[in-house]
Amino acid sequence: MAFDIAIGKYHNADSVIHRLDPRTKLNLFLIMLVSTFLANGFLGLGILFAILLVGIALSSVPPKTILKAFAPVSFLLFFPLFFNLFFIKEGEVLFQWGFILITDESLFRAGFMTLRLLLMFLSATMLTLCTSPITLCDAIASMLRPFRRFGVPAYEISMMISIALRFIPTLLEDFDHILKSQRARGAVFDRGGPIARAKSLLPCIIPLFAQSFRHAEELALAMESRCYHGGENRTHYHVLKYAPRDFVALAICLAAFVALIIWL
Repeated sequence: MAFDIAIGKYHNADSVIHRLDPRTKLNLFLIMLVSTFLANGFLGLGILFAILLVGIALSSVPPKTILKAFAPVSFLLFFPLFFNLFFIKEGEVLFQWGFILITDESLFRAGFMTLRLLLMFLSATMLTLCTSPITLCDAIASMLRPFRRFGVPAYEISMMISIALRFIPTLLEDFDHILKSQRARGAVFDRGGPIARAKSLLPCIIPLFAQSFRHAEELALAMESRCYHGGENRTHYHVLKYAPRDFVALAICLAAFVALIIWL
């Protein structure tokens, strides 16, 4: 079993999307997220999907890299599909067999909520693929800086988010190594049903927790040895600056956002 997913990984490329300021990409992600919640029909989601597909084409990220992100989250797409399809009883009945009842309203909501979740996940994936964790940390700190006067720890929050994104692929790699070690000792993880397979993974959880604590301790010692004391009075080697392409990208997404609100 190999864990090779896109979440938390940065795809290094020299594309238009990669050259955008990280604050611009974070704002574009927030606009896409809000637009996804405001869309109330398939037409709105279709427009957002079209915009996202244009961004994917401009990012030079291989489709194979993006498709790898669907495997570990496919079960999340199942929940809105299942609950909306079988637990909503409103609308005209399309199919009925015993206690199973499917209506046109349940079918619409199941498809709509699944596509909405898929769009949110794709937007987050593209953000991490086209933005390195360090620049994303700087962007979050810069955007939260005005809230520091209200006591919000901007630099600490950005550092925690950056570390979390960075350690997702690390922990998955550790889990893969633990599985291979357990298989070498005769453990079997692919027998029985889903519940039996889930129970067979329990012996891997404790070593994974131990490894994660070990990573946290090593990171804390490394930061302490480099005299890291938060973001107070810290300077940056790469200073974030907006370029004309950032304003063009924001203007296009804001125009689509306003059109979505007015027309839909």
